[in-house]
Amino acid sequence: MSLSYWVAVVAKNAASRITSTMTSLVNQTVQPSRIVVVNDGSTDRTSEILTRASREHSIIEVVELPDKGYDIRRVPSNVNLAIDAVRDERTDYFMISGDDSTYPPDYAQSLIREMSAFRKVVVASGQPSQAGLVLHEHSPSGSGRMVCTSFMENVGGRFPIRAGWEAWLLYKAIQMGFETKLLDDLTYEHVRPRGSGHQFTYWGAAMYTLGYHPLYALGRIGRHLAKLKSGKSSLALLRGYLMAALRSSDPFAAPFDSTFREFVAAQQRREIGRVVASAISRGIG
Repeated sequence: MSLSYWVAVVAKNAASRITSTMTSLVNQTVQPSRIVVVNDGSTDRTSEILTRASREHSIIEVVELPDKGYDIRRVPSNVNLAIDAVRDERTDYFMISGDDSTYPPDYAQSLIREMSAFRKVVVASGQPSQAGLVLHEHSPSGSGRMVCTSFMENVGGRFPIRAGWEAWLLYKAIQMGFETKLLDDLTYEHVRPRGSGHQFTYWGAAMYTLGYHPLYALGRIGRHLAKLKSGKSSLALLRGYLMAALRSSDPFAAPFDSTFREFVAAQQRREIGRVVASAISRGIG
């Protein structure tokens, strides 16, 4: 397989898990041309571990940032820093990884094989799992996501610095006539439990910034409550959505352009219609 890719990794206080992530990336059957790790001011041994890894593997490059505490709003900026670091290198794809994900050796090869066979697929990932239990995502996951470089360049080459930046890429692909894909038979280990009050608030804000239909947003919050049985995190989702809708002063919660938001809402209206029609059909049957 001659197609090439590189990997962006965002790390923060990952000393207990970053070694397994880096080892799994270096040992891919189709090795990345570069692995750019943006170390967001870690205060543990992450820097030391990454420095040693970069000496052992020439494809690893580390971008060190000062410690400014933890803030989920910096993640898209950090991914963009990794993108900037490879501006001089041409690859067919790039992969985004968190600092707590471990991939099987054929992970990248499987995604690239799928995407090269179906050229309309421009974003793809496997299914994340925790402690051996598959999380069953409904769309390509954030960590472990492979992106077609030419598609990314067509949408500006960088991620927007606002809530919903990961989902923005998926909806943008569909808006432009492309496809995204989640490979159910390809799994990887995602170690850190997902979400915190801070994260859920911005995930809620993302539903507004992206233009989610209100009924769809409420459905997502309800499904989250039923799945995790967590009233606290569900309230954080609702709070984030309402804060953004009421024009939060946080620029990270600013809405995307109206044309894009209308497209997202239209997609969701159709999905709501399908769900309602299916429910009526089952009721009649």
